[in-house]
Amino acid sequence: MLSCRALALNGYEPPWKPSFSNFTLLLMKLPPYLILLFWLFTSAGAYAQISGDSLQTDSLTQAVVLPLSEDSARRYEPVKPNWTYVKSYWYDTKAVVTSPFRWKGQDWAKAGTIIGVAALSYAFADGRIQKFSQEHKSHFTNTASEIVDPLGNGRYLWITSGLVFLHGQIFHNDKTTRVGLLILESQLINGVLGQVVKLAAGRKRPWDGARPHEWAGPQYPPFHSFPSGHAQTSFALATVIAEEFKDIKAVPIISYSLATLTCLSRLNANAHWFSDLLVGAAMGHFISKTIVRRHPEHPLKKRSKVALDFNGQGATLRF
Repeated sequence: MLSCRALALNGYEPPWKPSFSNFTLLLMKLPPYLILLFWLFTSAGAYAQISGDSLQTDSLTQAVVLPLSEDSARRYEPVKPNWTYVKSYWYDTKAVVTSPFRWKGQDWAKAGTIIGVAALSYAFADGRIQKFSQEHKSHFTNTASEIVDPLGNGRYLWITSGLVFLHGQIFHNDKTTRVGLLILESQLINGVLGQVVKLAAGRKRPWDGARPHEWAGPQYPPFHSFPSGHAQTSFALATVIAEEFKDIKAVPIISYSLATLTCLSRLNANAHWFSDLLVGAAMGHFISKTIVRRHPEHPLKKRSKVALDFNGQGATLRF
């Protein structure tokens, strides 16, 4: 006898479906969401240890050395929930939209590469990739997709940014305060710009029974396949975390890996074409990178170290 999940995988629709409230559905998806929060707070703690002024004792000179390299000693650009932060939404959005007018050769090369790969996928591969992903769906891919799905769901990331910000306020941690506000801004700006493109494009989803080249344009109800919101949201989050905790080598690798798995989950769900995911991921990454860079962390303007020498008759401070 086939299980309910096996029947669902074979396309069977039961005559009734269990009814869950939105709050219950939220609780059902909390485990991966809590893992994300744990990962953020752990990264912040590890970053604080790396960035702190650890003491090293030089036995030959009897000096206490305080490392102040650009990688280990930083001060944070004040990112606080004030009117200046609110105004930055407008200025940062304007900077993102007008950024192509300031691109240089390397920037155009990156954009051209992404557009070229997406165009090739659209022309030759979208249908094949969609067919392959659906033919190889399994219990494992469905379960894995359910686990990583919250990382691309804006509802969960609004809560994430709020809790990260509250962590910074409660524990007086400037880093998590900054990260929480940057996540919030990147999600909002990505969400608005992504929706504008979605509504204008009106690309039909694979689960609509459409072919890869079917576009409806602006209409109501709209079609929302291009670009992928999950890809844009997950890569926006990954970029903020990777940029803010880049001194911890594992953080960018894990962050972008989770974002990539989130994109693959949308293929498994038959929700997007591959080119949707490429463009969405690129938008999330570059928009968020622009936002982070517009709120820079300035290295301290000091030499590599400060030493306090003890010579038996007194102490000398050396820079």
